Amino acid sequence: MDGSQQGFHVDEGAYARYAREVDPLGDDVKGAADQHVGPHVTLGGHGFSEMGGESGFSGAYSGRMRALRERMHRVGGGWRQVGEAARQTDRTYTAVEGEHGDVLRRLGQDLA
Repeated sequence: MDGSQQGFHVDEGAYARYAREVDPLGDDVKGAADQHVGPHVTLGGHGFSEMGGESGFSGAYSGRMRALRERMHRVGGGWRQVGEAARQTDRTYTAVEGEHGDVLRRLGQDLA
């Protein structure tokens, strides 16, 4: 053997790092929804003129903007769930690795 690492190797901090990197993305998407779409949810005064109100266009527009903002909030929440899933995977991996290590140590003692 040439001394290089053999077998399976995992960067133990990868899941936690990934979760920290993903968390702000959800907040960014929600913030963008509030900043860029939020102002269009309600139309003050005579948005699109009185005719826009009478024809229902301004109401339809507001409804569409409200739905878009809500969808963007769900997407942002989804990113938060991705981060939480990575944290849970990290916890599970740590627990399983600990159990496997215990078994191998016991096997080593039994063989000694």
